[in-house]
Amino acid sequence: LPPDGRTAAGARAAATVRASDRWSGAVLVLAFLSMPTEIDTGPVIEAALAVGKRVAVPRIEGGDIAFVELTPDWRSWPRDRWDIPAPPDSLILLLPRDIASVPTLALVPGLAFDRSGGRLGRGKGYYDRFLASIAAARDAFGRAAPPFAAIGFGYASQLVEHVPMDDRDRPLDGLALG
Repeated sequence: LPPDGRTAAGARAAATVRASDRWSGAVLVLAFLSMPTEIDTGPVIEAALAVGKRVAVPRIEGGDIAFVELTPDWRSWPRDRWDIPAPPDSLILLLPRDIASVPTLALVPGLAFDRSGGRLGRGKGYYDRFLASIAAARDAFGRAAPPFAAIGFGYASQLVEHVPMDDRDRPLDGLALG
């Protein structure tokens, strides 16, 4: 899609997210920073910041992803080899227990999604391992764990009938497709 089509799709998906109960209850929004071919997450990030939500984005740490809080200058961060704004190393990582301690909405990228919570990622398992770490951190809180939801965020054309999953794949709680 051309840039304006990516932004329009991002705005439609952001509107879906903003209309959900999960959005209204979230204190923290975990959002990815888009690759040039991915749906534009700028509209949902700006919407979250506009209503005072904390926003955190992923940074690759070794073989995993970790999240750091967005700073006001995020659009001017240097770009990595995938042409994604790269969070500076100076930003402090949010630990899984930090994320699990507040109502959180995670917007998760993918190559394909299905309505049963299936997601096809890029094959490295970053998000599946991250979501497993959040589940473990939430288990420590027991029944007092604040709400956490992982929502697939992508293009409507990425919806397929069935995404194969195995025991390492973490199912999503919903979809926001534009």
